Amino acid sequence: MIHNPVMAAQVNRLSAFLMTDIDLPEKFKRLAAIIAARSIDCRYVWNAHAAAGRQAGLDDALVDAIRDKKPVPAMEPDVAAAVRYGTELTGQNKVSQETFDAAVAVLGYRGTTEFTTVMGYFRLVGLNANAGDIDLPADRTETDLPV
Repeated sequence: MIHNPVMAAQVNRLSAFLMTDIDLPEKFKRLAAIIAARSIDCRYVWNAHAAAGRQAGLDDALVDAIRDKKPVPAMEPDVAAAVRYGTELTGQNKVSQETFDAAVAVLGYRGTTEFTTVMGYFRLVGLNANAGDIDLPADRTETDLPV
């Protein structure tokens, strides 16, 4: 996006809004980011959010399972509903009514909308990152996303 500074500035405004001004709890913002990253195999977004997700309260086994595309472990019902919603939406581009209702039951309509928008935002960033050759920092703490 460096080739269109006006667009980059608008995307940065959206980032600031999503990461600071919405009510979605931090662990769900990070969960949305890593689900989005994995859905398009974006090493850049994964690296930027996996460790932060762990720090925000996501279970290590869950983060590792998403990274490795393995079955997710048992988890709290709210996180389980969000994972199912996120992976179904990014995998099929739609969700069943049952999956939607479960997400709304734990996140509310507003939270479900915010979760969806955060995933969409990180897919936007991830597609741009995947289109270029962005180096990952040498001091990263997360295992690289296998792609």
